[in-house]
Amino acid sequence: MFSSLLAIGWALFGYNLPTTFNLASSQPDNLMLAQFGVAFVVLIGSGLMLARYTRLGGVINILGGLTTFGIGVLYARSLEQAARAASLQGLSLHFSQFYTAPLVIPVDRLVATLLVVPVFPVATLLVISGLGALATYRMHRPHSIALPTQQQVSVQTANKGTDGSRRAIR
Repeated sequence: MFSSLLAIGWALFGYNLPTTFNLASSQPDNLMLAQFGVAFVVLIGSGLMLARYTRLGGVINILGGLTTFGIGVLYARSLEQAARAASLQGLSLHFSQFYTAPLVIPVDRLVATLLVVPVFPVATLLVISGLGALATYRMHRPHSIALPTQQQVSVQTANKGTDGSRRAIR
């Protein structure tokens, strides 16, 4: 559940990032809208895992993690191309009004920075969550128990006959 909420946060952060840098490109915005859709589907998958559908939820989370990574690669690359087209040397981020020193990310390091900081951890958490759900499904699945076939046992009993002698009955 936490990883899907992180994926939604990454989609919202990534959607606002090109506007923050005054980059005129619609491809990063469209990719983050797609990421928001993937994150919403992954949120539903996490809910399925909690509602006893661990296999389906796990598969959704694994596919969502791989899709998040793929969208993140395309997003970082398109953001770098838009920054190069605007002839920017670096992108400066201001985090708050209290911390006034900007974080300047050089354009040539933009792809690696965006992949290492937000994309890879979110995608990894989604995949790990999905794999954990699949492992839980396999662990709690009812197993058939093979019982050995019944063996015939011969029983001998001693019986007294009418004449008082003992006879074995088979």
